[in-house]
Amino acid sequence: METVDKIKYAVLGSGSSANSYIFQMGEFSFIIDNGFSLKELTRRADLSGFDLAKVDFILLTHTHSDHFSGVGILSRKYKIPVVVHHLLPEENFNEKNPHSRLDIVPGEEYKLDSLTLIPFSTSHDSCCSLGFFFSLGDITFMLLTDTGTITEEMYNFARKTEILFLEANYSPEMLASGSYPQFLKKRISSNKGHLSNNDAIEFLNSIKDGILKKVYLCHLSGSNNTPDRVKSDLISKLNWDTDIQICSKGEIYEST
Repeated sequence: METVDKIKYAVLGSGSSANSYIFQMGEFSFIIDNGFSLKELTRRADLSGFDLAKVDFILLTHTHSDHFSGVGILSRKYKIPVVVHHLLPEENFNEKNPHSRLDIVPGEEYKLDSLTLIPFSTSHDSCCSLGFFFSLGDITFMLLTDTGTITEEMYNFARKTEILFLEANYSPEMLASGSYPQFLKKRISSNKGHLSNNDAIEFLNSIKDGILKKVYLCHLSGSNNTPDRVKSDLISKLNWDTDIQICSKGEIYEST
């Protein structure tokens, strides 16, 4: 009898402080981003049943510290190559001194062992930022965070996605009435900032004709959003039913 490798994954943590996602199929595994210390990432991976020593690749969306600060030490510890935008300046990459670098071009397709990957450009105030559309076995995934603009390319990938990790960073009302200085409010809500709850829900409403099976709403701000606010916005604005997990800041969410 043929053995089918089980696919498992986890949101090891997301939010405005630290982000990391891990995926595994059989003996192959990879991580997207790491804003945690090595000790904390190891604790989270152990709790979720993953072995960091077996990670084959680290994919990097961008170099903001909540995504990048723990990449270098993880890469050096286990000699893991870091997959980055081909135009990312070397001085940005070397800031955290990873073990090695593998360049990719947005829009091109790559085969990395069991992973088939198409990176795409995002609109963020960090050089050469990326999102990812990818497949493991017969399952398609998309990670879309840290972008202030949604493009037609993103819609097209999302309609082919079964498991979606989507940013719902802020409530516009909470941001407007909150304590952040005006320049920071403008940065967050700009086309180089983040997706709001409204943006995320509008995006989901636009892809209800796709093949979506599970959504993780992630990268929630600790100051300008709450899981309860996201839930309220979903109830009032989402116009179809799908399986949605709202990811509280810093919590671990495993595949089932």
